[in-house]
Amino acid sequence: MKRVLIGGFVSLIGSIWTLAIILLAANNLTSSWYTPPGRLLTSISELGLMLFFVISALLVVLGIVLMAVEYFKREK
Repeated sequence: MKRVLIGGFVSLIGSIWTLAIILLAANNLTSSWYTPPGRLLTSISELGLMLFFVISALLVVLGIVLMAVEYFKREK
């Protein structure tokens, strides 16, 4: 139960950070971009937030993995 709460909070913090970075980049969109990464990811990269975006996305994934592991863990 304790790890489920920790995973939930880690996932929540990661999703809040991800949302904040996306909102910041959406307010400062670039006028020219390359087609494969897209306009939003180009804006995140030009603002220098790519490292924080990747870390926050990893926090979301880590939190979900922690919750999934505890959900499927068998009780003795």
